Amino acid sequence: MTRSAAALLVAALTLGAESWPQFRGPNSTGLSQSTQLPSEFTDATRLWRTALPPGKSSPVFAGDRIFLTGHEGDDLLTFCVNRSDGRLLWKAAITRARTERRNKLNDAAAPTPVTDGENVYAFFADFGLVSYSAAGRERWRVPLPPMPSMQGVAGSPILSGGKLVLVVDKTEDSFMMAVDTRNGETLWRHARPPAPGGGYSSPVLFHPRGQPEQLVTFSPMELAAFSLATGEKLWWVGGLPPQPKATPAVAGDTIYVFARSFYGDGLPPIPAWEETLAANDANRNGAIEKEEAPEGPAKRYFGVVDRSKDGHVDAAEWSGLIDFAAPNSVLMAVRPAGRGDLSGTAVRWRFERNIPDVPSPLLYQGVLYMVQNGGILTALDAATGAVKKQGRITGALGDYYSSPVAADGRIYFANMDGKLAVVRSGPEWEVESVSDLGEDCFATPAIVDGAIYVRTGSALARYERRK
Repeated sequence: MTRSAAALLVAALTLGAESWPQFRGPNSTGLSQSTQLPSEFTDATRLWRTALPPGKSSPVFAGDRIFLTGHEGDDLLTFCVNRSDGRLLWKAAITRARTERRNKLNDAAAPTPVTDGENVYAFFADFGLVSYSAAGRERWRVPLPPMPSMQGVAGSPILSGGKLVLVVDKTEDSFMMAVDTRNGETLWRHARPPAPGGGYSSPVLFHPRGQPEQLVTFSPMELAAFSLATGEKLWWVGGLPPQPKATPAVAGDTIYVFARSFYGDGLPPIPAWEETLAANDANRNGAIEKEEAPEGPAKRYFGVVDRSKDGHVDAAEWSGLIDFAAPNSVLMAVRPAGRGDLSGTAVRWRFERNIPDVPSPLLYQGVLYMVQNGGILTALDAATGAVKKQGRITGALGDYYSSPVAADGRIYFANMDGKLAVVRSGPEWEVESVSDLGEDCFATPAIVDGAIYVRTGSALARYERRK
């Protein structure tokens, strides 16, 4: 064991070191075993606050160290904060290779890093992968090719068995890869179907009984599982919308996944190509230009439909529009068994109302929670999909990009405006309190050893119940 690893082990034993190594903690569940947590977020419950460069990644933990990412000018930053007092221990930078196009609500440091308890691994769409030791020494870097995406690539990497796994769904040349955590060498890499609308979900791990652990990805139109050893595709479930943003929730033998319709629910079907061409091809060139496109999805998302970027939509691209427009917003409970296409056998139940856009689902004590913009909170029976309660989080009605986390009978929801709501969990959930953080919040809070860590637009803060 190295000296730094031994030091971290001592810190872990001293602090209890509840695991929170990646986006939303263990396997992205958002669940903590902590108790005696604060119910309000004010100066009275804040132990420390540390100013940070811009970035929307969420904090991850290795013993007494917290890792995050950010950016300043052309520097893509990874930094380490002391958990006990909030001191900035180190800051390391790599220079961005490019500036990818992204939605203004996205960020150059949106993907959350991941740690193995000693080292940290960060992904930046403007560069690629980089790893640092606990002391901030660069271990290796892997530059990656450009990543064009409608909203900006934002999925986070994960770790499993000495492999760092990254999934990149982009306009063209999508891929997934595994690299050796020791040196960054590629272990396997496979192409994925193009994602004209982008894919923003992070992968998770799924362990079927009696089988090796699997890598599960939510890509445009499907949920799928792959071998961690080779990247071989094992099974898939189709019928999902084409722009995944939320990360699936895994519980036992079931995977919960949802996405909103890309074009809108309840719209008339897209007409056939021949009908569209006859009615709209004014210059009779056998294609549709933007000024000829009929009102609706074709005109609004012409740049997405025109995958070749030549200014014309042809029959194949129009067929892609029809496929992408078909799925309505949906939440699925998937119980996979077997190989190949499981679309007709693995879906336990479906729900199609008030589906969120970005925040991931939370499964806690048998109830599945999801929060939609406007503060609409839906609680469903995880076994049947039956709605238990649906209502608004009074006092926190804005848009939501942060995902919920839970511990000790409470669920914590942070909206974009910086309102942090504490909700008493259960089928008949109740809002307990709403605090104002004073600035925007996109990152997902972390709950570790009796404290809650919240990253806002300019800082990371630790909150705990005062003894």
